[in-house]
Amino acid sequence: MAQQARQQDRYQDRHQDRHQDRFVELLAQVGREITRRQSAEVCCGDLTLEQFQTLAAVSGADQSSIGSLSDSLRVDLSTMSRNVMLLERKGHLQRARSDDDARVVHVKLTAKGRRSLSTLRCGERDVFKDVYARLPAAERSEVIKALESLSACFVEAARQAAPCCAPILRPGRPS
Repeated sequence: MAQQARQQDRYQDRHQDRHQDRFVELLAQVGREITRRQSAEVCCGDLTLEQFQTLAAVSGADQSSIGSLSDSLRVDLSTMSRNVMLLERKGHLQRARSDDDARVVHVKLTAKGRRSLSTLRCGERDVFKDVYARLPAAERSEVIKALESLSACFVEAARQAAPCCAPILRPGRPS
């Protein structure tokens, strides 16, 4: 009886390992495909995917500083400064010193930046609408529930991340 229970446990462990391996494989594949599609179809013209993400982050915040953008997109401060500088040169962003603290530089979208972002977001929606349309109608609500659950797992994992994987936070910034 005990031997049969051990065999059943080993079978379940192998079955779970196969599911976990398949999950990791599929998640990596989906992640690569999303990045590829965003790079190829969403960000065209004079913007990179990273620049598009910067514009989107600026548009989604009340007041954006280079530091807050760096934190929210989880990139190094020097990388964000470079992205903002390039977007400013292209006419997509405008920088201004804070009235409260001269060390802080606020960033906002220009009219050109808003137009570009709107156009690119339409492209992004079209890419994902096409994928959604290819899902069998009977499975769509299940896929949405699974994506919501997966998103919540990523958020929770980020909260509990090891120091090497945690968001970049600098002294004096709220976590």
